[in-house]
Amino acid sequence: MKIMPRNLAVFITVGAFLIAITGAEDPYRFFEWNVTYGDIYPLGVRQQGILINGKFPGPDIYSVTNDNLIINVFNSLDEPFLISW
Repeated sequence: MKIMPRNLAVFITVGAFLIAITGAEDPYRFFEWNVTYGDIYPLGVRQQGILINGKFPGPDIYSVTNDNLIINVFNSLDEPFLISW
């Protein structure tokens, strides 16, 4: 039976403790977007525009580095819709 050096055992114990108290957060962010037509008023002039969840501009996405974004897009328009980042 091999015994670990004392400093390695302390390192492993402290690492396990930090993982336990931080409660690793799920790196996934889920969104549902419904794309529709609606009236928008840029510069006070009424126009038909594309809305996401009834908003123009669309919703903000709050995420941090290494988050995985899962965005379900439901196209309620009468034509194809493309989003690119």
